[in-house]
Amino acid sequence: MPVVTDEILLEHLCPGRFAEVIGLEGNSDEIARLAEMGLRQGTVVSVTRGGITSIVQLLNGSRLCIRTSRDLQIVVKSV
Repeated sequence: MPVVTDEILLEHLCPGRFAEVIGLEGNSDEIARLAEMGLRQGTVVSVTRGGITSIVQLLNGSRLCIRTSRDLQIVVKSV
């Protein structure tokens, strides 16, 4: 039986949806920089524009433009 999960990459989250960041994978400097801007594990975000270059809004009102790649992936879970 296949395993069903609602964990997806941030770039695949549809605009207008809310999700919780459950993992960041990649260069530790990039992950630290994202954490400084408020994007870390446990943060709830909504997507304004999805895709490899995503615009996300944090619950505190901050908006970030994030470009993911094979070297930086953000795993989220719909809420």
